[in-house]
Amino acid sequence: MIHTTIRPTVSPQTITKVTRLFNGTIEDILNELLQNSRRAGASWIGIVHETNDLGTSIMVSDNGSGVADPAQMLALGDSGWGADIAEAEDPAGMGVFSLAGKETTITSRSADFDKGWTASIPEDGWTGEQDIAVRAIDVEIGTTIRFFMPGLTAQCAARIVKEVCKFYPIPVIANGCEVPREDFLAKAVHVARWKGSWIGVFEGHEYHSEPTVNFHGLLLKRKLAGVSETLGGKHYHARLDIGATPDLALVLPARKEFVQNDGLTALLAAARRTIFEAIAAKETHRLCYDDWKAACDLGVEMAEAEAVLPVWHPRVAEHDQLKVDYTEIPCGENAIRVEEFEPAIGQALGRALRDDMCRHRLVESHAEYSGYAWYDRLHQLGNVRFYIEKGEARHIVAENGSFPSLGEHIVADRVELRYCIYHQLTEYEKEHCREADVAFSVNEDGWYSGVEQIRIAFVPNDTLVPEVLAELIEDVCFCASDDSEADSWETQHEHFMRDARELAAEVLLGEEEAIASRIRDTVGGILWVLPKDRSVTITINPAKEIAVTFSQAGE
Repeated sequence: MIHTTIRPTVSPQTITKVTRLFNGTIEDILNELLQNSRRAGASWIGIVHETNDLGTSIMVSDNGSGVADPAQMLALGDSGWGADIAEAEDPAGMGVFSLAGKETTITSRSADFDKGWTASIPEDGWTGEQDIAVRAIDVEIGTTIRFFMPGLTAQCAARIVKEVCKFYPIPVIANGCEVPREDFLAKAVHVARWKGSWIGVFEGHEYHSEPTVNFHGLLLKRKLAGVSETLGGKHYHARLDIGATPDLALVLPARKEFVQNDGLTALLAAARRTIFEAIAAKETHRLCYDDWKAACDLGVEMAEAEAVLPVWHPRVAEHDQLKVDYTEIPCGENAIRVEEFEPAIGQALGRALRDDMCRHRLVESHAEYSGYAWYDRLHQLGNVRFYIEKGEARHIVAENGSFPSLGEHIVADRVELRYCIYHQLTEYEKEHCREADVAFSVNEDGWYSGVEQIRIAFVPNDTLVPEVLAELIEDVCFCASDDSEADSWETQHEHFMRDARELAAEVLLGEEEAIASRIRDTVGGILWVLPKDRSVTITINPAKEIAVTFSQAGE
């Protein structure tokens, strides 16, 4: 037979599998029971836990409205809550079944009756295959549930009770002492109400281990929204303290994540907007242009990012080893932003302009700011080239290579730096020329191949000494390998600098001085064995015989 219509149903056999459907941890159980107490209008909750060799007995009591019908409490999927609770929170009617498979005693009395009731459910009594005896009892209005957790230690029970109650909205008395509680959004820099809930904005990155959502003490770890500023390193993220927001739904029965629906989509958009509102309330901000535009599109009025950029420093081959004092300066009409050149070009440019009047006006380029009116008005330095003359030979070293290539190191007659400063809005461009004393050309794989790949063109002078040139070679070339079989960073750096000092000495002073540099480095590694109060003379003859003599210091 083929049906023309069908609809979902719940098989009576479902209840027989309940102990496998619900296998709650102590955290899950306490969270469910505390939520039921809150919905019942309790003004306090008492928890008593007692431990023996087998585990811990836990009793949870409240002064809420109580349960009138004991059968309804064990009706899977029938919450029994009123229309207002059902609309605000979508209770699942599954909370008590977090205890499935555990020996449990329930005692309750509704305000509508003079007497209460009590029922004991054995471990195998949750599957609907046996009757549960219920008897009348004199008891105060409210509900008490007692159960046993095998293997749970007293220390662990106390810790979990403290964690579960930390952001719970109702006072909890555990073993005679009130459990400390906190405001979930207490450390927020900005809080906004949204559809019955509260969105808080926090400075810093959210960590995977930290909760971002509080559902009346039940915590979730769900990324809502985050915004980072381009400069300054500030990050903001949102957290949610759920109140009565029917549009939001949690996946049942554990409520550990949101249902993907229109309510969640609206929440994520509201969280991002709230972050922008928090940033807009500050005097200044460092948002990228796209985030600023997104804030404006969401109706958040906000000035452009602060017109401040870091002073320009040329890149080094190993980015995270650039150790400079980053100073930020206001970007007025005289500021010049510099493109992010490769180290070979940038280091030579920085040296050539070290004493130039425009040096203090150079600032870093940040493409993320493109679109801001103040950023687009800045002058820009680009099209950097080095013209090298050696007799009749001519070379040009630029960002896209050397023409013709520098096949060897060149002691040049002249090195001239040429660059352009132009304005994007007016397309006005002016070329500048300046004498330089060094230029570098590096093969494409030079960062990983040591100093063999670098070619140097220089004009001899008193300021370009081996120590200075070795540091420039380091900035242009050195980039440690992070291969698992490579030496440590320190060892790689030590070997590279030994080669850089030798190359600098050879290029500037000749082959003999390069050999002397290698000898100095080698001997420098064994200085610890030499007597502190003696002078040492080492003599090596052509036969490679080594003589070492000692004398008094100063002789």
